[in-house]
Amino acid sequence: MKSAKTESKSSVFKTYRMIPFVVVITFVLLSGVAHGVLDGRWSEPKDLIQQGDRLNQLPDHCGDWTLLHRDELDDGAKKLLRCYGSSLAVYQHDRTKSTVTVAVLFGPRGPIAVHTPEICYSSVGTKQVGETKKQIIQTPSGQQEFFSVQFAIAPSTEPSLDVWYAWSEGDAWIAAEYPRLWMAHSLYKIQVAGSVEVSENDCNNFLTSFLPEIDALLE
Repeated sequence: MKSAKTESKSSVFKTYRMIPFVVVITFVLLSGVAHGVLDGRWSEPKDLIQQGDRLNQLPDHCGDWTLLHRDELDDGAKKLLRCYGSSLAVYQHDRTKSTVTVAVLFGPRGPIAVHTPEICYSSVGTKQVGETKKQIIQTPSGQQEFFSVQFAIAPSTEPSLDVWYAWSEGDAWIAAEYPRLWMAHSLYKIQVAGSVEVSENDCNNFLTSFLPEIDALLE
């Protein structure tokens, strides 16, 4: 029989796996022809595809975290999101055995910038608990900014899911209020989902180890 903790983590992972498909639907509804050219929706230069392919090189280990398995957006989601590259993976902490799911995306500014967890998670049976907060993570390359937000999974009203996310042009990660207004044509986005822990913040712990490992993959 599965423990309550195991079932909770399983629910977190299943909920997170639904996000790419919700994003696809939202993207179709919100997108318009007028923004197609500005967002690069109908052009995928070869050098950007090659740059995006580097995201397939996520590390097997980062700090106390070990890669459990990799996943991918399906072809339909990739096409509609216009990702030049993307990578989904699940990591497990060596000591606590807790897991986080990380998604790293690279694509045109518009579709990469517009979708946030506050929109996507609210569409899959979860409810935001509390305000979205801005967090600071210190890495060897400098200060990184992330948004963090927690969700309750119905029917519970207590937060059980912790999500951190930010964007980058290839250098520092920034918790940007209006990333779609950036002048850059392409953006990276990282989003990490984990369970809410009383004693440890899994997302913070993971990102502190993970970000230095992927610096070389970003341009």
